[in-house]
Amino acid sequence: MDVPAVNLGMPLVPATLAPRRKSRQIRVGKVLVGGDAPVSVQSMATTKTTDINATLQQIAELTAAGCEIVRVAVPSQDDADVLHIIAKKSQIPVIADIHFQPKYVFQAIDAGCAAVRVNPGNIRQFDDKVGEIAKAAKDAGVSLRIGVNAGSLDRRL
Repeated sequence: MDVPAVNLGMPLVPATLAPRRKSRQIRVGKVLVGGDAPVSVQSMATTKTTDINATLQQIAELTAAGCEIVRVAVPSQDDADVLHIIAKKSQIPVIADIHFQPKYVFQAIDAGCAAVRVNPGNIRQFDDKVGEIAKAAKDAGVSLRIGVNAGSLDRRL
């Protein structure tokens, strides 16, 4: 690409580094994601979700830094039990990152989380609950992301 090296003393940067692939637009709380929506900034809290004050403090700091969506880990019942407080008090949409138990998905939806991320590789009996989870999320208007990473899958896969 032939572009001038300098423009008013600053190097030029191409408008886009790579074309965006077409995707369907969804809503995560008030934030539009995908389609023609601007790219949004998402981060994940590193606090223990059960430490409500620390988690909300970190969400406030992330928000101040420009974060628009935040994920919180939900590996235990205690974490699932505090989601309603975090979702209500967070300034930005909260995504519950569910581990181990399908029942946490339903609790996250009921708690008011804007979206739920599930990893079938680390959720026991997930296959039996897919239809029920999808229906609950749809009925509540909650986006559902199914994300798998290699670390959670059986080595044979």
